[in-house]
Amino acid sequence: MHAWRSGKEQRGAALIVVLSFLSMTLMLGLSGIQSSLIDERLAGNYKASTEAQMAAERATAAGWGPGGRDTSAADFHTGLTRAELSAYDWARFSALDGVSQDVCNSGNASCRYYLLRENEERFIVGMGAIVVDDAVMSVSQPVIAEIEYDSSPNPIFTRGMLSADYIRVTGKSRVVGAVHSNGTVNISLSDGSEATVTDGSYGMVEVPLPGTRPADEDMSLCTGSEPPAYCYKSYDDSIFADYQTREGTIHSCSVSMEDLRNGDTVYCNGDLTVAGGAVGERRVTLVARGNVNMNGATSSVGTASEIGLFVVAGQDIEFNGSTDNYGVFWAGGYIRQNGDSSLYGAAVSGTYIRSNGGINFISLDNVTNPDTFVPADPKIVAWN
Repeated sequence: MHAWRSGKEQRGAALIVVLSFLSMTLMLGLSGIQSSLIDERLAGNYKASTEAQMAAERATAAGWGPGGRDTSAADFHTGLTRAELSAYDWARFSALDGVSQDVCNSGNASCRYYLLRENEERFIVGMGAIVVDDAVMSVSQPVIAEIEYDSSPNPIFTRGMLSADYIRVTGKSRVVGAVHSNGTVNISLSDGSEATVTDGSYGMVEVPLPGTRPADEDMSLCTGSEPPAYCYKSYDDSIFADYQTREGTIHSCSVSMEDLRNGDTVYCNGDLTVAGGAVGERRVTLVARGNVNMNGATSSVGTASEIGLFVVAGQDIEFNGSTDNYGVFWAGGYIRQNGDSSLYGAAVSGTYIRSNGGINFISLDNVTNPDTFVPADPKIVAWN
């Protein structure tokens, strides 16, 4: 009897042990399955995160384009900072005014870029996302490339006198530099001149100008074998809005050079009257949608002077009196000097350049005003 009970107890104990092992095995199995599911989910999240980040890299590269030729310095947008953009989610970034279209457009990856100008620095900001059935599965961190544009004075502002119509100077003149008109040139050079003088018979030169094309310039005549000189002009009216909205611009139609500081921009929506004064080493920009009347000299320190004055007129620029003027003068209409004078720098006009009296014109290439510069040769200086 005792032996029977002992065997029964042993079999019961063995059953408990087996059941315990089965329970432990089941728990281990369930734990393994759960761990595998977590690992699979983590792997999926990592894959989506990696693909989103790769998409952001692709977006930034698309914004740069082959050799940086797909963007220009003027394409970059102001009003935001890198820190602000870095805090944007995918929906907000995609809805930005000026953001690119989806440049990935493959599989579940979407990516866009934004051209950002922060102060004087320019950046391409790319973001990517993995979107499945309109649900955003993963969003990248921004990929930011900093772009630099080497710049130098626009060649049209360093070559001398350039007119889209004619150049006429009454009186003996000393000229150092290039003189070209798409029409005729009538100038009598004195001893000491070192000038290259050409007119329309040597070939036409396109003259870029501020403002809008006059209504009487019939562009239908520009398709013939001998188009009129005005066909070789191009106009850009948007520059006025750029100067008008620039931070710190002085809105006035009557200024004195003596009162302006280095870096000042003056904008007039009509005709601007300027009282003379030494420019010195200051960099000053004067802009008028209408005419600019220069009353008095903007004298400086001779041929060693830096050319920091930039004058832009949608219509005409007129110098009054026998004066010395240093600067770059850019007119959609004519440039006219009344009286013997000296002009150092450059003059570009949409109609004619005329001096009623002799002129001492010296073309200087030490133009320092950054508003006369054009960007070129972009390069990536940082990629984060």
